[in-house]
Amino acid sequence: MTNRKFTRTMLMIAAAFALHGVAAAQTQVGVDIYGRSSAQAMRIAVPFPTLTQPVAAAAVHEPFFSPLTRAIAYSEIFGIVALPPGKAPSPAVAKEAGAQLYLDLTISLDGANYVVEARLLDTNSNSTQLARRYRSTPAALTRIANTIANDLLIHFTGKPGVFLTQIAFVSTRDTSGQRIKEIYVMDWDGSNQRRITSHKTLSISPSWSPDGNRIVYTSFGRGSTDMYTVGREGGARKKLETGVSLNSSPTFSPDGTRIAFVGSQKGNTDIWVIDADGKSPRRLTNDSSIESTPAWSANGREISFTSSRSGTPQIYVMDAEGTNVRRISFDGEWNDDAVWSPDGEMIAYTSGVKGFYQIRIMNVATQKTWIIAGTGSNEQPSWAPDGRSLLFQSNRSGSWQIYRVNPDGTGLTQLTSAGENTSPDWSWRLGK
Repeated sequence: MTNRKFTRTMLMIAAAFALHGVAAAQTQVGVDIYGRSSAQAMRIAVPFPTLTQPVAAAAVHEPFFSPLTRAIAYSEIFGIVALPPGKAPSPAVAKEAGAQLYLDLTISLDGANYVVEARLLDTNSNSTQLARRYRSTPAALTRIANTIANDLLIHFTGKPGVFLTQIAFVSTRDTSGQRIKEIYVMDWDGSNQRRITSHKTLSISPSWSPDGNRIVYTSFGRGSTDMYTVGREGGARKKLETGVSLNSSPTFSPDGTRIAFVGSQKGNTDIWVIDADGKSPRRLTNDSSIESTPAWSANGREISFTSSRSGTPQIYVMDAEGTNVRRISFDGEWNDDAVWSPDGEMIAYTSGVKGFYQIRIMNVATQKTWIIAGTGSNEQPSWAPDGRSLLFQSNRSGSWQIYRVNPDGTGLTQLTSAGENTSPDWSWRLGK
């Protein structure tokens, strides 16, 4: 936790106490989905779809073709090959351009619905590797594009990509200059950003359930700080009655049955766990220092958290029952916001070094660390569900925005721009 962030946490806790009045595959490819070697990439041609009347190119370019090519390129098991101008697209032309694969797309209308036919061809044999038909309303055309990209990835690797996942975050964009924050969601690539809460107060710290159907978060209002769950489309909001104060930094366990959070009893902040319905609160830590930002390990057997018990905020890990507490962060002056990679092999966190705040990654087994360097303050990482990239918030542009980056520091992409945007959390997957 940075000095500024530690102060901010202290103020939040103090404010919470005040609010309470407290003192109380067909081809053998062998591609590693996590690999990033360009030599492994399969060269694929993705020409613009063939359209049948009355489908217009303008109607499908942005909602379908752009997100499709963006997703295929992000996968990095494919390298998109540009087809030569002046020649009608075909597998033969694609082969001449160096493509191994050719994605043939046709879009038609059936009543009010789009029908997308996709065939993946081997340019050497002209054989069909994959053939699917998809139907969607105009509003769901982007989801079809992401589904096609996901199906391609599963076909060659056996593993899904991130293309059907979403990102929850906090934004001030609809507040007209007021000190109000609400919870928003967006698609994996930053598209389709929309608000899902309307407390008209300070709503923060969203965290997805493992099935992608719910988000748990903290909201300040009506003289209390409370935790709520809400559906990913904004419905079915429910307040969790924990019986303790503060109720901040909630996070679902990997099996979705429990929520770890920061709670307070008699003025002391500790890590607590409740059942997913808000019942059976159990305190895991009992130290006079400030404890914050719990995060579950990938297998649910451990919980990391931040504690000031050593004099400065540092990362600690304990068993999920609260036993075997040990400090794991020793590089950096202030460390906070730890999150575990999906395979459990790495932890990413915010690290303060000589006044600069960066995303640091630790190998759990060796405890070796490295920093993803960048300008400004860079904080609150969140792993992609495939472990191949990270989200974080940064003020490098002059305002707080959300970025995506690879663990080696490459592939930096800004995902938000309207208002101030913070606290990203990437869904594990989406439910039906």
